[in-house]
Amino acid sequence: MNSSINIKYILITAVAVVSSFFFHELAHFITGKLLGYEMGMTLNSAFLLEGEYQYGWHQQLVSAAGPMFTIIQAFVIFYFIRKTNNKYWYPFLFFAFYSRILAMIISIFNPNDEARISAWLGLGYWILPLTVGFTLFILLVKTSKEQKYNLKFNLINYFLSTLFIAGVVFSDQYILK
Repeated sequence: MNSSINIKYILITAVAVVSSFFFHELAHFITGKLLGYEMGMTLNSAFLLEGEYQYGWHQQLVSAAGPMFTIIQAFVIFYFIRKTNNKYWYPFLFFAFYSRILAMIISIFNPNDEARISAWLGLGYWILPLTVGFTLFILLVKTSKEQKYNLKFNLINYFLSTLFIAGVVFSDQYILK
């Protein structure tokens, strides 16, 4: 396996991070719109423009839409990598895992999608985030073993993803507002 990083790989990682953020939030946005709510969206959030959800399950459905997209993305990309042996798909799988782990960590301070749903279902804050994180971790480990992606390659993916996440969060907070 040639796990070297080139400019093409770096650019694809940037696309993976930005598009994953966008489509995760778009899933929240579309679900809210389909339920009849006026929604707003940035690269890092989707939200009600005014008022509150009419029913608790509406809020949970909107919360679930983003992670469901991310989980489906991970499984589809896992399949593509297995079929094509193309390392350029890997940033999309890596970021799906990394974004849900970050969401779980952030939930310590502010319950995120899976944590809110988990608590609403009476499972506590950690059952769903841990289940999602573990599932995506298994896909990442299986792919890394099958494709012979070493620790160095994964650490580079971590660094690149972190760099591009910072760019998305910065642009969301300071440029797009």
